[in-house]
Amino acid sequence: MLNQRRNITAVQPPFIMTVPNADWHLIIAIQTAGTHTLTLSCVKQEHEQWVEYQQQLDEQPFHVAEDIWELSYGVEIMTLNHSSLANHPATELWRAWKSRP
Repeated sequence: MLNQRRNITAVQPPFIMTVPNADWHLIIAIQTAGTHTLTLSCVKQEHEQWVEYQQQLDEQPFHVAEDIWELSYGVEIMTLNHSSLANHPATELWRAWKSRP
């Protein structure tokens, strides 16, 4: 049980958003866009080119565990700042994005 709920906008990136039966998303920033709306700034690499895109969330992520939030339909957002994710492809992508020229 959590002693205290954390607002996702108070946590530093990077984040990974996992979606059942779909690709994960590397989130580089989360901003409040309205009372119950968040804008996720994401990045991916396609054909060795960096592509930045945004997704809008119309629900507030529910803090379920240390640095893990849930959305409806089994979607989870978690930080990559955990040793168990050190070799995850999203962590590799984050490192590459941070060191890009």
